[in-house]
Amino acid sequence: MNNKYMYIAIASIAIILFLYIYQFYYILSYNISNDPAVWGQLGDYAGGLLNPILSFLSLILLIKSLTLQNETNKALKEELRHNEKTEKLKMFETQFFNMLNSQNLAFDSFKIEVKKNSGIETKKSVEAIITIEEKIEELRRNQNSDIVIKKFLEKIDSSDQIFSATRRFYIMVQMISEKLCNMNGFSKGERRSHFLTLINFTDFSLLRLIMMSMQFLDYQSTQYLKDNHEFNSVLQELGINWNLY
Repeated sequence: MNNKYMYIAIASIAIILFLYIYQFYYILSYNISNDPAVWGQLGDYAGGLLNPILSFLSLILLIKSLTLQNETNKALKEELRHNEKTEKLKMFETQFFNMLNSQNLAFDSFKIEVKKNSGIETKKSVEAIITIEEKIEELRRNQNSDIVIKKFLEKIDSSDQIFSATRRFYIMVQMISEKLCNMNGFSKGERRSHFLTLINFTDFSLLRLIMMSMQFLDYQSTQYLKDNHEFNSVLQELGINWNLY
């Protein structure tokens, strides 16, 4: 772009010289003088004529240079913001996937004890969730209310395993909402993507337990999950409902 203005300046000077020579040498038939004083006057005249043009072009070049410098600064700032966002996302995802892995490992040790004719039987992980669901279905068939089901869940959760599982899940949802917020440079689409990852990477039996907690248990964590509109929107998108039982 600077070359463009340089060409304009050179062309302007050439045109002025050509017109000057054409006017005085060809039209007025003036001869080239050998008097140094005349050449001095010509130099003063040419300088007075060209200096404003050159000054104007210098000003244009200066303005253009400042504009390019501002554009470069904006590009550097944008790159810096992008790098900062990338670093934040990298740190977030490291923590997020560590917590997700911790959640799944904890679910492997999830267990409940149920009474059988022969005594007490221990149910673990997926089998434990299925047993809880079967008991809830039995209570529903007998027209029992949510309060009865809540008491049943509290009774079998004497060691706070359901509470802990729900809290771990809630912390990850909260982390997505707060650390990937708009103020930190993230979008709703990026939060949605991580909600999808959380739901899809959570064992389906564990996810049903979380939905069960949201429906029947009054924890701070369950209230937060029910009130988080973006999280619930993703659940609906996947056809999941926390009012299942």
